[in-house]
Amino acid sequence: MVAGLNGHAWFGLIVYFVTMGFVIRGWRIPLPLVISKPIISILCFLRLRDPPSLSKQPGGARLQRKQSPPLPPSSPLGNGTPQAGTGSGTESAGEGEGTLRPSLRSRSESKIGVVQGPSDQQVREGEEEDTLDEMDEQEQERLTVVVDLRTAPVAAVILLLMTKTIDGHDVRLGIVGEGGDRPYDVLVLFISLAYISTALDSTGGLRALSFYITQRAAKRPKNSPASGERIANGNILYSILYAFWFLAGVIVGNDPIILSGTAFLAYFTRFSGIPNPAAWTFSQFIAANVASAVLVTSNPTNVLLSGAFELNFLTGYTAWTILPSVITGLVAFPLTFYTYKIFSPPTSDPTVRGKSAHQYIPPQLLPPEVDPRSALIDPKGAYFHTGLMGVTLALIVGTSFVPGGKVHVWMVTAAGGIVAVLRDFWSERKPNPTPRLAATTTSVDEFELQPSQTPSTIVSGAGAAVAASTESSPPLSSPRGHSTRCSLPSFVAAFVRRFPTTSSTISRLPLSLLPFAGGVFVLSRALTSLGWTSIWAGWLAKISINPAATVFFLQYLITFVLCPIAGTNIGATTIMVQILREPAFLESSNVVADPRILKGAIFSTALASNIGAVSWTFSASLAGLLWVSILGQKGIKVRARDFAAWNLWFLPILSTTAAAVVLMQCYCFNFD
Repeated sequence: MVAGLNGHAWFGLIVYFVTMGFVIRGWRIPLPLVISKPIISILCFLRLRDPPSLSKQPGGARLQRKQSPPLPPSSPLGNGTPQAGTGSGTESAGEGEGTLRPSLRSRSESKIGVVQGPSDQQVREGEEEDTLDEMDEQEQERLTVVVDLRTAPVAAVILLLMTKTIDGHDVRLGIVGEGGDRPYDVLVLFISLAYISTALDSTGGLRALSFYITQRAAKRPKNSPASGERIANGNILYSILYAFWFLAGVIVGNDPIILSGTAFLAYFTRFSGIPNPAAWTFSQFIAANVASAVLVTSNPTNVLLSGAFELNFLTGYTAWTILPSVITGLVAFPLTFYTYKIFSPPTSDPTVRGKSAHQYIPPQLLPPEVDPRSALIDPKGAYFHTGLMGVTLALIVGTSFVPGGKVHVWMVTAAGGIVAVLRDFWSERKPNPTPRLAATTTSVDEFELQPSQTPSTIVSGAGAAVAASTESSPPLSSPRGHSTRCSLPSFVAAFVRRFPTTSSTISRLPLSLLPFAGGVFVLSRALTSLGWTSIWAGWLAKISINPAATVFFLQYLITFVLCPIAGTNIGATTIMVQILREPAFLESSNVVADPRILKGAIFSTALASNIGAVSWTFSASLAGLLWVSILGQKGIKVRARDFAAWNLWFLPILSTTAAAVVLMQCYCFNFD
């Protein structure tokens, strides 16, 4: 069968795997100045960006740094560390053109009234600084082409179209689908529910609930004064948090838990005196991804499978996935707990080895004394988005029983997402001189700054970028009274200032999923039209001699191979859907003789696409990429080899458990 493939088929396969390589590890291509300058000129002419010289004008970034006074030495920001919303520490305390940078001694003397003129050394330093600034501006004009999961799939589709490997019909089938397969359902559902979940997180609801749980788990020892510290049992608190992550993952999915829970764990483990947060962060990551297999709405891969095989969301999908997910989650808890109880964090200090305080899960913890209400930014918004999420999920399940499939998933989820967006805009219809996002989180963030003297304000997720844009954006009018240049950056800056909370929510959305998933859908469809999925379906039919061989083979293939190298679990599921729907598999003698083989293949794929996020690469799922990125922002570095080492111990046990339960259901249960 392979011998009958033409050159387009082989070219399409090569393009697919090269694209997946870029998805796993992105590539940045700096453009030379001779190419960058014309492109920048065109972008500036089209008002898509501001010219580089704008920073030299009054009201620009350099003038703003000149007007900012130097920080006092006693301030935790006076050590040259960058402040939130500014550039480097040198720039935040530095001066603009023609102004000399004072030394530490001259700063201290100026504080007590001693004024000194610039020395020759300072003049030379100032001239060198101006020269470096000019070189930096020239370097900033160099554009960089980023080839990663955001751009590689779309570029690959364009390349296949240009070479006539595929045509417009393949692109349409990849996005619109055919029969019960509607890939656009995945895009609309995921981005709509992601907005509702992220908006709920922006209100501080999930963070406040996390603080409340840790506070309830802590108690004051007997005979201790009322002002004494509350102590929590580390084992009990670990168990409570694991159960919380699992239940929340079932309801809202894995991505909202990663968005809100990861930042909380970074804060909690640091101030509870936990030397290494691996046990807490990995348990959260595992619980959220195992739990996301329960409901169709918890993961885009679930929507893809249920739509491709026209499964009822409740009786056709959840009835088959709830038991494997719950049992796998129950196995994962003691597995992670005792793994991290047996092993201790590596340390070079022999005096702390073996001590109870130097453990992944210490026996006693001191949770931070933070009022959960101080983390609640918008109480009304928290109640509204919680209710909206519940209503939307209930409608999705309810409308799945409508005969004829007249109500599609995107109709319900798009309506819910639009309502959430309109509510957020309405809540900020009146300009607020003190934005809720910055004003209300102060109490939590101030408490966070005191013990560690950390200079940066904690803004969850990508909201930090929005806060930085708000601080560094140019004013609406320059000091000379002339209006600023009308351009896309000025419009975005004005929008951020006018709607701070809504813009924070939008900035935290996984918008990169849209071009990535759309491109992967088209590439997978291209493999089908080129004949590759038919060949692979024939190979799978030969392996699937019985339900057991099918379930375990697909479970290990997807979790260990396809999720890491086929463009995350979304890419792996897209390929498997195409293979399982091929006549070479559906009409094979083994599948026709034993319908349990098809059932086992479908739901083994469902469990594997969720558990496969806990694989040996970060790029096995978008949740993994998001998880490691947030931890890095919070100062917790997770090395790729550590991620692979822990997960290669957990993954075989979890995959085997899930496959065994799915196989048991194929033989013992009948949900039809």
